[in-house]
Amino acid sequence: MDHLSIRDEIEELIKSKKSHEFFTEVDKNLWKPVVQKIEESFIQKQHYTNSLHWGWQRLKDPQYVLRMVDTSNRYLKYFVNDDRVWFIVEDYKDKMWLYEGDTNFIIKNVIPELMHLREYYLISKKYEWLLCINHDDIVFGSGLEVVNKMKKFEQMNSEEIIRT
Repeated sequence: MDHLSIRDEIEELIKSKKSHEFFTEVDKNLWKPVVQKIEESFIQKQHYTNSLHWGWQRLKDPQYVLRMVDTSNRYLKYFVNDDRVWFIVEDYKDKMWLYEGDTNFIIKNVIPELMHLREYYLISKKYEWLLCINHDDIVFGSGLEVVNKMKKFEQMNSEEIIRT
């Protein structure tokens, strides 16, 4: 790789794991309506040019935020029960890439392997909830289902939460 492209890193990962049935990039002709639906469902747009870039700062209610004692990806399994999800990663120059795949595969085999992963989103394919892990490794949730799971986790596992 001649630059720090997360997309290139993901393409290499997909090839090395032969994982097309578990995880694929959404076709460039299909991604726009998916991203628009995600933005409409979860992002407060103050300007028509707003996008998912730093979207965690503009999440719609209900929303919740947790900072964990360990890396956030270790806790994702507590918040996501869906079999398949949308997965969006931010690349350099604020470019976003959309994937879809098996939730467990993404959590166990994709996220931990990516060296240049900054901000990423896991989104219900029914557009019921959104999770974002930002560049500071803070978990942001939007949507009643995921917010309730985050609050319950916090109540049951207070030792896993950093209070700020």
